[in-house]
Amino acid sequence: MKHFRYFRYMDAVVRAGSIRRAAEQLYITPSALDRRIHDLEKDLGTPLFERHARGMRLLAAGEIFLGYVRRHLADLDRMQSEIESLKGLKRGHVEIVASQAVAVSFLSQQVRTFQQNHPGVTFNVRITDRGEAMRALTAFEADLALVISPLRTAELLPLIVVAQPVMAMMDIDHPLAAAQSLRFGDCLSYPLVLPRATLATRALIDAVLNARSVPATIAVETDSFEMMRGLIAHTANIGFQVAIGTPDAQTDPRVVARPIDERDISAAPMVCAQLKGRSLSVAAARFANQVVGALDAMKQ
Repeated sequence: MKHFRYFRYMDAVVRAGSIRRAAEQLYITPSALDRRIHDLEKDLGTPLFERHARGMRLLAAGEIFLGYVRRHLADLDRMQSEIESLKGLKRGHVEIVASQAVAVSFLSQQVRTFQQNHPGVTFNVRITDRGEAMRALTAFEADLALVISPLRTAELLPLIVVAQPVMAMMDIDHPLAAAQSLRFGDCLSYPLVLPRATLATRALIDAVLNARSVPATIAVETDSFEMMRGLIAHTANIGFQVAIGTPDAQTDPRVVARPIDERDISAAPMVCAQLKGRSLSVAAARFANQVVGALDAMKQ
């Protein structure tokens, strides 16, 4: 299966963006890797990359060939995983893209649980926004996506969808902390710490803000929910996050979360999904089943 080695070289160069960085990851010399890429281009009869001082950029032919390469590498990984499964799930690898909200507690617990039962399975988890998560799935860079309010596309195959209420986060001594639930208007009397526009929770908040005549005081915008919690503790600020991403008393004893009435902000869909038509490796399929089971239990 020598040609698959060349496929991995091609994939590595695209991911790294340069021959030198890819060669370091593959533990071969840059000159040897460059020769392999030239061999591919010679076999195909066309250049795949534009070479420049900052690295390598895919040409149109390279984009087409990369899709072919990644489909075949995914099939190879699945086949090798199925062979391994004949001996029990002793090895495997799972690539995941996830929203911040899912990663901190839920996803980390799911990975720990899976590896306790299957210690030979490794994971790569990339935290990103919903747009990049969908791109990674369609580019065969990820097996699974766990995303809040994913962008709709025909290529997405949802495995499970769970509604996540939007929560207002505040300091434990905040005037609103004693309430069991809040109307969104209650929060507008205080400075807001909002997620940036690329994050799904912000889209839900903006839809409400744009429909109201009462101005909001936006103190800070950030793409880090960890920073958001730091900006809430010991202040009058209020931040927003979906329920699965809010801290408990052990994680952050200064920050509490209260649900926003769904008459004001609708619950956000949290989706575990894969690329439609793609056959997952045994490791990825079993992990997906575990995650779906855990999320299904949340609905009860």
